[in-house]
Amino acid sequence: MKHNFLEVFLGSVVVIFLVVLFFGGSMVFGLSTREIIDPKRGIDDSFDQVQLKLETKVSDVKLSRKNLFIEEVAAAGPFTEASAFIVVDSDTGKIIDEKGAQDNLYIASITKIMTAVVALDLVTLEEVFTVSERATEVEPTNMGLVPGHKWSLEELLHGLLMTSSNDTAEAINEGIDLKFGEGTFIKAMNAKAQFLGLKNTSFDNPQGYDGPANYSNAQDLAILSLYIYKNYPTISEIVKKEYQFFPESLTHKQADLINWNGTLGVYPGAYGLKIGNTGKAGKTTIVSAEREEKKVTVVLLGAPGVLERDLWACQLLDLGFAKGFGIEPVNITEDLLREKYASWRELVN
Repeated sequence: MKHNFLEVFLGSVVVIFLVVLFFGGSMVFGLSTREIIDPKRGIDDSFDQVQLKLETKVSDVKLSRKNLFIEEVAAAGPFTEASAFIVVDSDTGKIIDEKGAQDNLYIASITKIMTAVVALDLVTLEEVFTVSERATEVEPTNMGLVPGHKWSLEELLHGLLMTSSNDTAEAINEGIDLKFGEGTFIKAMNAKAQFLGLKNTSFDNPQGYDGPANYSNAQDLAILSLYIYKNYPTISEIVKKEYQFFPESLTHKQADLINWNGTLGVYPGAYGLKIGNTGKAGKTTIVSAEREEKKVTVVLLGAPGVLERDLWACQLLDLGFAKGFGIEPVNITEDLLREKYASWRELVN
């Protein structure tokens, strides 16, 4: 009798153990049954894994001012009519001159440099994106993508950074969300900004459309620019190009891409980075140049027109090289820039 009672007792314990294992495993092992048996849950479904990808390239970029207590008056010039600007030594991060550099402003398509950074963090250059109908319907400027066509990330980045294509930004956004989960891309843009210490930067779209949650300031954008030059050679190489042709292939039509950065080929040693234009942001640009082995980066926000944007950027580059390194100014003229713009028309025609 005692023997039978012992067998029943032990059998009950086994049954209870199995029930706990399958329905309350978290209480025993710190794991839920879903974590054990759900085959749909992949490593990339967790934003924690996305975050790890975003933090692979450590940031050591810091800007420095001469005097933390006395704010110097910005140099005089037509460029002071811009909403804000900053001029920095690209190698050291030393601020050479600034105006309103910590004022939060709309930034237009300068947003797309963060779009490019996040895309490169999360997928390879060979990743293929299939264009949706929705991506082709966004407001121009566009690359002219066609629904169903397939482009590699490397190809799309050329359209994104050179011609400032809004359809390529949307295609990248949609492709990343499809791979990692709805809403991942914009969340990743903001997570990347936070990781870089860009405390006054926020994104709510990958194109740079005006919006209350899509803004930055000249100081944050200077930090982002220097971080890109140090860590993303693909971006650095693309933004140097004045023209790129992609022939028709089995997966997409041909594309003729012009870089709308008017300083390229005009200001000596200019090599990037991005222009922008919206109603509220005005004309915006980030321009860098190297002369006599010295590098200067300019962020200019809120110019009234394209000519003013590019001319003032060149003047600020001159100021940076002269004030920072004692290098003589180039004195780019309006006529030189107009000749550059005329060359675009020839390429289009």
